[in-house]
Amino acid sequence: MAALGIALPQLPLSASEEPFRVPPTLMFHSKDRWKLPHILEWLREHDYESIGYADLLRALRGERALPEKPIILTIDDIAPSYVQPYFLAMAEEVEKVGYRGVFAVVADQPPQRAERGWAILRELAARGWELDTHTSYHSYLPALKLPDLRDEIIQSAEWIAQATGYAPISLIAPYGGVYRREREFDLRIFEVAAQAGLAFVVGIVGGRFIPPDAQSPYYVGRVGIGRDHLQTGRWIQNFHQGA
Repeated sequence: MAALGIALPQLPLSASEEPFRVPPTLMFHSKDRWKLPHILEWLREHDYESIGYADLLRALRGERALPEKPIILTIDDIAPSYVQPYFLAMAEEVEKVGYRGVFAVVADQPPQRAERGWAILRELAARGWELDTHTSYHSYLPALKLPDLRDEIIQSAEWIAQATGYAPISLIAPYGGVYRREREFDLRIFEVAAQAGLAFVVGIVGGRFIPPDAQSPYYVGRVGIGRDHLQTGRWIQNFHQGA
């Protein structure tokens, strides 16, 4: 990140001088629920262990070691205004194999409203799911003016923390939108994420390695779901190639 000109508050990294390999990270949506059981079976057969971004941050700080084959499972677009039953079914499917993951929360209602939705999110957090912000209204962030950008990022993180007692670790950018131009980061997103106390900005393209001189918020990427579990498995195995 430093090489790209981002000058934000630095977090203590471990003493290694080698780039840190970001664990393979999958991006699920509710439409992927039919593929989930086969993907989970593939992951178990290949000895992957699930972690969250909080675990990744502790590893970057040298506070813990990651499993030999870590995987981050993210599920996008859950919202307190209406929690689709599909999301709960997906959470249960993941839990059946002993995994947990990350819900990307579109915090579209304040804590004093949508009480049932927020209660469900609190329960998920109590069950070991990480809750991260997917913004307030799922806007494409580079297109926003700065005040709206703050509302999308800071407000959503605050509402999640207030309503659930769980402070988000990451900003999961809608549409993977973190660039103003091709491969040129919108630095405002990182600056506002830092103001919100977030350690990661999660996009899609790139973000496979974190250099030892990186600064917070760290940029990390992820991949979508393939046509089946076999293609998805190949994407996981090739996550770091060409990055």
